[in-house]
Amino acid sequence: MMIPSTGDPRRDLILEAAFERFVTYGFKRTSMEDIANAAGTSRPALYQHYKNKADIFRAFVQALKVQMISNLQKAFLSDLPLEDRLYAALECGFVQVHRDIAQTPHGEELIGLNKEIAGDLFDEWMSDMENALTEGLQSSVERGEFHLPAPSLTCARLARVLVNAAEGTKMRAGSIDQIEAELRTIVKLIVIAGTNK
Repeated sequence: MMIPSTGDPRRDLILEAAFERFVTYGFKRTSMEDIANAAGTSRPALYQHYKNKADIFRAFVQALKVQMISNLQKAFLSDLPLEDRLYAALECGFVQVHRDIAQTPHGEELIGLNKEIAGDLFDEWMSDMENALTEGLQSSVERGEFHLPAPSLTCARLARVLVNAAEGTKMRAGSIDQIEAELRTIVKLIVIAGTNK
């Protein structure tokens, strides 16, 4: 998995080393000493950047969130058909990160830690996704390639419904393949409703 950059090469090196330790040995079994050794630094130097493992985990989630929003916005700017752009946007926020982390030896532990250690960042992630999807849908409406299927429906409301549907699908589906298939169905239904007048 590509570790997103924080803009600080030293912090990036620490995040990369920490992530490798977390996915290989688990969050609970990884110590700050392990992370310092893997990053080629001392524990005192590590503590100048991060106060503890939870702080490192949160920094990683924050960097992933920034990268995800950038990828989601790029998905809407592509020349692909609307259905493919909308699916690519949802894939950035729900499928790709889940797939990359879940396939690691301690992925389930890390996914479970997300809400425990970074619940506020998870809420921001959902809110930022809603905002980015709202902007993407609004630009599609303005270009005339999509219309809102009901007079009372706004792009913001539709984005919220999409995020809630995608998160619910992710929580209930048995596999990544099932998540992908169900998200494609959701997107197809939205696009059909918004392109048939």
